[in-house]
Amino acid sequence: MDRFDLDGRVAIVTGASRGIGCALALGLAEAGAKVVAASRTLEACQDLADRIVAAGGEALAVQVDVGCLDQHQPLLEATIGHFGRLDILVNNAGILRPHLTTRVTPEELDDILAVNLKGPLFLSQAALDHLAAGGTGSIINIGALGAFQPMEGIGAYCAAKAAMANWTTTMSREWAARGVRVNLLVPGPVATDMILPRDPQARARFEDEVAAETIFGRLGIPDDLVGAAVFLASDASAFMSGRPVFVDGGMLR
Repeated sequence: MDRFDLDGRVAIVTGASRGIGCALALGLAEAGAKVVAASRTLEACQDLADRIVAAGGEALAVQVDVGCLDQHQPLLEATIGHFGRLDILVNNAGILRPHLTTRVTPEELDDILAVNLKGPLFLSQAALDHLAAGGTGSIINIGALGAFQPMEGIGAYCAAKAAMANWTTTMSREWAARGVRVNLLVPGPVATDMILPRDPQARARFEDEVAAETIFGRLGIPDDLVGAAVFLASDASAFMSGRPVFVDGGMLR
């Protein structure tokens, strides 16, 4: 349907080198968007950009650490310089750093806040004029179930994501008059390197335990999030802003 068509629009996807970010970048490109694949790992982003181009799309790879605020403007300049516009910003980059609350250090908390909260906020702020220029700007902040259902062992991450959920609503109210929508895409347990234990036995046990918490009896895969992302990026969600979209396998009670 035309309302889901992203033809001619330009999207930045942060944390695009793997997992959810990679799947979203590919999905937005399939829907017609020109994609800027951005992450700290340039080689992986270039591989992703090459895949998009090989499939008939347009893509650009840019190295950026979202937690370093002075790297935001070069990312935007590269995007505008190459594609001439920006319509969609997917704030996906994130770090976990699992620890019990008693073991969280100030340095770890600073890192978590820099990437999961300050990065998305200030990149959105820097991108606002570009997003507003086309009149169909869409920001998709990637949330986490832990923002709504706090989880032991990842309290700092959950707190940062909860703050981002709150700020998403505020941004939506402040920026709607400029034609920029801001929504929150909330994944459930998705099988990515970010959450899966490295030890094979621990991984198998983790997958069984977490899968049992969903109503489908399985973990999600990154592709499960693509449809919701295209919806939020496109005119199909033109009357929606400041809202969370849960793709969590029914895990949130």
